[in-house]
Amino acid sequence: MTIVQVEFNTMITGLGMLCATVTGVTGYYSAYYKNKTALLTTNNVLNRAHRAFGSFATTLYLLGFFAGTVGFVGAILHNVPPLELDSLSFNIHTWGSFPVALIFAWKTYLAYFNKQLLYGKRKWLGMALFLAWVFTWLSAATSYYLRTQPDNLQHPPPVFLLPYELLRLQLVLPFIIGGVIGALIVKKAGTTMSETNGERE
Repeated sequence: MTIVQVEFNTMITGLGMLCATVTGVTGYYSAYYKNKTALLTTNNVLNRAHRAFGSFATTLYLLGFFAGTVGFVGAILHNVPPLELDSLSFNIHTWGSFPVALIFAWKTYLAYFNKQLLYGKRKWLGMALFLAWVFTWLSAATSYYLRTQPDNLQHPPPVFLLPYELLRLQLVLPFIIGGVIGALIVKKAGTTMSETNGERE
C-alpha cells in the first residue's frame, strides 16, 4: 500500500487537529472553567500537557502550511494541482487559510515571546486558534475527500484514512480522541490540585 502526498497531508492536518483539541480542552479548563490562566504554568500536569501538545500542533501546522503553500504556488504557476477557482471547496479552504495563518502567527508569537499578554488580555486568542484549526481540518479533509470521488477523481481513494462513506466519522475522530485525552489530563490535573490543597490544610 502506497500513501499519496495529499492523503499524507490530510493525515498531518488531522493529527494537528487532535493536538489542538487537547490544548483547547486544557486551555478552556484553565482560562474559562477555573478562570485561572495561571494554572497553565503553576499546575505541572496542565503545563506539561499544554506545552507538549501545543508544540506538536505547531509543528504539524507548519508542515501542512508548507505543503499547502507549495501546492498553491504550483497551482498558480503550472496548474498542478489544478487551480480550481470555480470550486467552492477549493476556494473556502484556500482563501480561508490566509486569515488562519495570521491567527496562528499571532498566537505562536505571544506563546513564545509574550505569555503575560496571552494569559491576560489575549486569553481568547487560544480559542480563536482552536477555531482556526477546526476550519483548517474540516475544509482540508472535505476538499481532499471530494477529490477522491469518481466524478472528480484527482486522487486515489484513501488508504489509511477512512473511506468516503465514513467521512463524517473521519471528520469528528480528531475531536473525539483529543477530547478524551484532554479530559484525562484535566482529571489528573484536578487530582493533583486536590492533593496539593489537602497537603496545605
